[in-house]
Amino acid sequence: MGIVSLITIRYIRGSRVLGFLSIKSRLSFIVMAVGVGLLVVVLSIFNGFQKQVKESLWQGGPHITIENSYGSGAIYDYEKVIAHLQSDPKLAESFVSVEGNITSHGLIQSNNNFNPIMIRAVPVDSVEKLVENGLPNFPRILQYDRDEIQAINSKKLVVVGKEMSAIYGYNLGREITMAVPGGRFTVERGVQVNVQTFRLVGLFKTGYYNYDSKFVFLSLAQAQEFFKMEGAVNQVAIKVRSLDDLKLTKHRILARLNEDNWNQKIQDDTSWSVRTIAEEQENFLAALRLEKTIISIIVFLFIVLAALGMVATVHSLIRAKRRSIGTLKALGLASNDILLIFTLNAMIVGILSSLVGGMTGIFIATQLEVIINAISEIINGVGGLLNPGDWDPVELVPKDIYYFDHIPVDIDISFIFMVTTAATILSGLAGYFPARMAANLNPVDTIRND
Repeated sequence: MGIVSLITIRYIRGSRVLGFLSIKSRLSFIVMAVGVGLLVVVLSIFNGFQKQVKESLWQGGPHITIENSYGSGAIYDYEKVIAHLQSDPKLAESFVSVEGNITSHGLIQSNNNFNPIMIRAVPVDSVEKLVENGLPNFPRILQYDRDEIQAINSKKLVVVGKEMSAIYGYNLGREITMAVPGGRFTVERGVQVNVQTFRLVGLFKTGYYNYDSKFVFLSLAQAQEFFKMEGAVNQVAIKVRSLDDLKLTKHRILARLNEDNWNQKIQDDTSWSVRTIAEEQENFLAALRLEKTIISIIVFLFIVLAALGMVATVHSLIRAKRRSIGTLKALGLASNDILLIFTLNAMIVGILSSLVGGMTGIFIATQLEVIINAISEIINGVGGLLNPGDWDPVELVPKDIYYFDHIPVDIDISFIFMVTTAATILSGLAGYFPARMAANLNPVDTIRND
């Protein structure tokens, strides 16, 4: 007979005598199942939010930017810089696009006030690609004037974020006045300002609120005139194929730009700096990770609580079944078998609660939006009956605050496996230590005293 079969028979015989599945065991099962299910739901939501936010960030702008931190920051020979980077086969393979951009702070007029904004200009080599969202560094356009946008390279036309249009009340066709620094700073004249009026021909949306409410896009040809940077840019913008290799790509770019005697082939007044989007958004991404970690620890305490309850359950069961344990040991049941029976009982409770909690959590996570909408309808239905005419509809997850069209959920199967495994191990440990006490009981003293 195999070892597994022998262990199974001993467990079944012993468990019949000892009478498992008490009320306390069921309570520990419920608490652990709830903890596992809650952890799966919470982490799936946080994973979904993080994934959605990161995708919005990655789609909004370049992944790597190269700037000249010397003098005015202008890069006049940016096409030679691009060609030099693409001549490296490893870099060329990792790039999706490399192009010259102009990105700068500016001011936009709203009524009698000027409000701070960010202005970004990218080359528009094809209007068809622009309206079909085929330009890598231009965000996804939602609305546009088909006739006017054709002249985006030759006329003063701009595209703004959907949230900016809502904040300032801009509609397509609206004349927008913007101001940017022009020329160099001098002590006598201070900062020179260039003010021009543009026409709004499109609205874009990335899904990242700060981006959609702050950025104004226009063509590079018009921006070079606006910023008085004829034939120059202030950034080389790069999008890469894999965001996991940002650091490695950055180091390769720096090594390529700092090669001996290469800078002499272009303008002399250069001091290259390279930044990645992960570095620019480091604090924000760190806050997301910290928030997820804290919530995970808090919810994981439910499982720990259930494991502690399992310790108390097994301990009280041992005290209640001391006479049965003594009888079994007097009949020849080994101490190791007693230890195995109680430990396996706790582990089986942990396995069953992990499976039930995990499957319940996956189901709730996948149907979360339907469940929340149903709860909202019930609340609004009851509220409308109780207060007809004075009831304001309740939205449990306001989309205008969280800036998502739907509740993002990302179920990580590997994480669920890790949670269920941890719950099973904790259950086994919870049963092992009280089981050792049961295994060490003296059968003679136990029978005589009980």
